[in-house]
Amino acid sequence: MVEGATVKADRHSPTGYTVKFVYRNPHATQVRLAGDLTLLDVRTGTTRYQPQAWQPGRYHAGGVEFLRDMTKGARGYWSVSVPLHAGGLSYWYRVWDPTQGWVNKRIWDPASTKPRPPGESSFRVRNNDVLDAVHVPYAAKQKDRILKERAAYELPITYRSRRGTVRYIPYTTILGDSGHYLGVYLPANYDARRPEPYKVAYLAHGIFGDETDFMIPANVPNILDNMTARGEIEPTVVVTMGNHFTGTGLDFASYNQTNAANNLVRTILPLIEAGYNVSTEREGRAYAGFSYGGMTGGVVIRNYPTTFGFYGHFSGNPALTPQDYDNIAGAVEEDDLFVLLGNGIFEGNLDAQNAIADNFRARGFAAATTQVPGAHDGMTAGQLFTIFARDHLWSGVDSVSVNPSTVRLTKGWNWVKQFSARVTTNEGVSPAVTWSVQGATSARTTVSADGVLSVAAAETASSLTVAATSVLDPAKSGSARVTLTHPGRPGGHGESESGTSVSRPG
Repeated sequence: MVEGATVKADRHSPTGYTVKFVYRNPHATQVRLAGDLTLLDVRTGTTRYQPQAWQPGRYHAGGVEFLRDMTKGARGYWSVSVPLHAGGLSYWYRVWDPTQGWVNKRIWDPASTKPRPPGESSFRVRNNDVLDAVHVPYAAKQKDRILKERAAYELPITYRSRRGTVRYIPYTTILGDSGHYLGVYLPANYDARRPEPYKVAYLAHGIFGDETDFMIPANVPNILDNMTARGEIEPTVVVTMGNHFTGTGLDFASYNQTNAANNLVRTILPLIEAGYNVSTEREGRAYAGFSYGGMTGGVVIRNYPTTFGFYGHFSGNPALTPQDYDNIAGAVEEDDLFVLLGNGIFEGNLDAQNAIADNFRARGFAAATTQVPGAHDGMTAGQLFTIFARDHLWSGVDSVSVNPSTVRLTKGWNWVKQFSARVTTNEGVSPAVTWSVQGATSARTTVSADGVLSVAAAETASSLTVAATSVLDPAKSGSARVTLTHPGRPGGHGESESGTSVSRPG
């Protein structure tokens, strides 16, 4: 028996994989596997299915707790096997153990290696509401592009040297309460003395969550490890906080949005900026929150409009009045501001999110909305964070230019010219570009993936534009103008150059 969650390829499984969960406790009288593991179907959105009933179009989703009795074997090993689809999936155990006074006690998997705050400090531990995560690969029989992408981002990156680190640091809140912790993710090869400070994202959980939510069930460390290794985003620091520090109870009132916003800006930001090499500029800071954390983002942007340059509201919308939008616009003025709003498709439509986005756009700011196949849970938060970070946060691409910038081709029936792209990026960011040609009259006039322009003999245009566009940041592109002179005789040929890219430190 191997304790923990062991994932095995299984051709008999509907997903191609089966996960065996093993928990050792000789004193337990009953143990159940639990989690956000029931399935919802995108075609109905309401009927719940068990994992063994998986088929394309069905996704593990929270809202109804999955429960499955585990079987006790020799030496106190409890086990059960379940087919699961790809991605980082939330689970936990429920344990009855009279020697510890546990009755339906909800626990993290003790075999898990994921870092956690010490002792009983975590709000989820104190509230008997913890979430762990198991990571399942993608199998071709799943036939789902979204699940394939989830596996690519949410599973731990293969090379340990490319994995960031997660730690929990103690701090005292703005109300003077000690015994609380901040989660801090540092990217692989974090350099405290790097000349260019790291961009930083501050992430807030939903109601009854804590500083572990984005680190464990939302899979943010794995997502950023994979994204950074691909050069899709600059190496980024993440800070998570527990917002249930108002009073001593475990109820709804222990999360006060105004206290949380003030605590973030007045206490957490100065603490992190003094202890880590992170940006102190709004364009280098992002805020995102799930559910109540997304709603808290509305208080942050209203009360501190110039603190963050990027906002992500996941399954929780900001409550802003027309005057609030005007005040934000007046404070931010000509500086950039980006807002992403999204939810899971099992949570409802995007009408409210689209209306909020339109209010920002009407004042000259960029805003977008999106949906992912999920319910109101940490797995949905992780999918939305992937979109937020990969598609909208800092790409690290500064500029793209094409060399040579002007060309005159005068020889040959089939003109050929090699172009190169000069891409200026932050360290570790991919310089990849896509090439295109505009203005051609012949479909045989093309540009290759490595920048070689081939002009067809039948081409009648007098000029062309050859463009290179950053793969990571399509807003960054460069171009060259090509003037065509009809050939006087066959057999001409063009010149050739090799491609190049440039990275700047930091």
